[in-house]
Amino acid sequence: MPFKKSFFTLFLCFLPLHVSFASTPKDISFFEDKPKSVAKDFYIYEYLNSEFCSREDAWKLLEHASRMNWKLFHAFASKLDDEGIKKASLCILMKTEELLKDEDRDCIAIGLSVYEATKLDKTLLAKLSKKLAPYKEALSLQILSQENVYESMMQGGNDAFFEVFNAVGAKFRREHFDKIISKEKIEELSKDSRINSTIKHIVTDIKLQKVQKSLLFLNPKEASLNHLSLFYLGLNALKLEKKQQAFLYFEEAYKKAYFQMDKDKVLFWQYLASDDQKYKKMLQESFDLNIYTILAGKKKNNIMIAKAYEPHPFFDEKDPFAWIKLEESFKGKSKEELEALANIYLYGSSLPHFSFIMEKASGYKDHYFPLPYQQFLKSDSIHRKALILSIARQESRFIPSAISTSYALGMMQFMPFLANDIAKRKGFIDFDLEDMFNPETAYLFADIHLDYLEKYLHHPLFVAYAYNGGIGFTKRLLLSGLFQKGRYEPYMSMELVGYDESRRYGKKVLANYIIYRRILQDQVSLASVFEDLTNPQKTDEFRKKP
Repeated sequence: MPFKKSFFTLFLCFLPLHVSFASTPKDISFFEDKPKSVAKDFYIYEYLNSEFCSREDAWKLLEHASRMNWKLFHAFASKLDDEGIKKASLCILMKTEELLKDEDRDCIAIGLSVYEATKLDKTLLAKLSKKLAPYKEALSLQILSQENVYESMMQGGNDAFFEVFNAVGAKFRREHFDKIISKEKIEELSKDSRINSTIKHIVTDIKLQKVQKSLLFLNPKEASLNHLSLFYLGLNALKLEKKQQAFLYFEEAYKKAYFQMDKDKVLFWQYLASDDQKYKKMLQESFDLNIYTILAGKKKNNIMIAKAYEPHPFFDEKDPFAWIKLEESFKGKSKEELEALANIYLYGSSLPHFSFIMEKASGYKDHYFPLPYQQFLKSDSIHRKALILSIARQESRFIPSAISTSYALGMMQFMPFLANDIAKRKGFIDFDLEDMFNPETAYLFADIHLDYLEKYLHHPLFVAYAYNGGIGFTKRLLLSGLFQKGRYEPYMSMELVGYDESRRYGKKVLANYIIYRRILQDQVSLASVFEDLTNPQKTDEFRKKP
């Protein structure tokens, strides 16, 4: 693939951008030799939404799909001549008012969520619950139609409780369900695995203070409780000043943790709550490198700083299917075989692939922090360089052709709508989504997007939340009351971010950021990084007082 002129130069000079390929296949033959994969699903999605795809093509491509997410389902529905699939797609996409006007019982059952139902009049809910009597959704609607929703939910059995409590929005939960649940009822509920979602909703909402006390009744050895729930129960007990009980939950959480980072998380909180040096020592001896071991002052981190500059002689790093083929070749290989394979990719253009394979060869006990494509990092700010590198490492391990299950693209994992928006606003002519597989483009677009995010957010953790979950999500998070001064802060708030992906993502990006600042010869102070998190004047514009 020919090397393109610098996007950065083109941006500065306002010259048009031209590309030599397009992401949308022009013919179904494109798919014949491609392996089933997320990458193939992305190209199927693009093809289904193009004028090139016929109904016959769509039927043939059904057997080529690897993962049928909602995007792909709706794209297939738009092309296939199957009335059932078309109806399901239409009902899911309908707004509530359209569903109710349509009055199709099947469609309402498919399209009306419990969350949306909480916004409807009780008389209408009562009618809908009768209309949908054969469907399981009728139970939730019948409960929501009652004057005392809480009593109706509590008397309706486990299904009634979980299908309502876990499905309504946070505002409705606070208004109706923040009450003490009896010991007998909470013990009954705890035998159902759905209790894990309930615990997360309760503990991560700092305004549910009454129902949080009910969680103290839960037995830490209850088999249905998973690692995360046990950890949340420990945090909840700490907040309620039940330290001894918190440690019982933490001990069980440690036993059920699978990932080393989750084990280290528990150890960190045991150390934070007790100041017992044995927990700190265990963290320092962990093989993993994460925010908890960094805070514990772990010295031996097995950090590998990989550099190389020459282009690879035959590997096309911008080709998603070349990456898939390389990943397939990992299977069944020994440590020595993986290391030999990695060395084939020790070139500048394939440095991420080398680092990826070497980490796998080490059993993820060596931690590679490569510095790939440095010629495209245009910012003079060490902070910005470290931030981009930190995000790229977490998003894709710097793989230029990475594609996620939600079709986020490239090294910086841009969603297509955001990439297209930036290209349009900045005047890139003939921009194509496959341009996001070019590291130069990826770094440039990241720089542009971070310019926007950092107008409102001034701390790398909050920027990471916004990069992953959106700036609206981050604004709501900050205005919810988290990250205020207090006992166990800011660590408690970092654990109480309700969106699982963003919570883990933020901690990993922050750890990367600290390490990359040090690699770039800027010894950032750990104390300042964490102290600043509870000072809105330093972290964000949303809470800043005039």
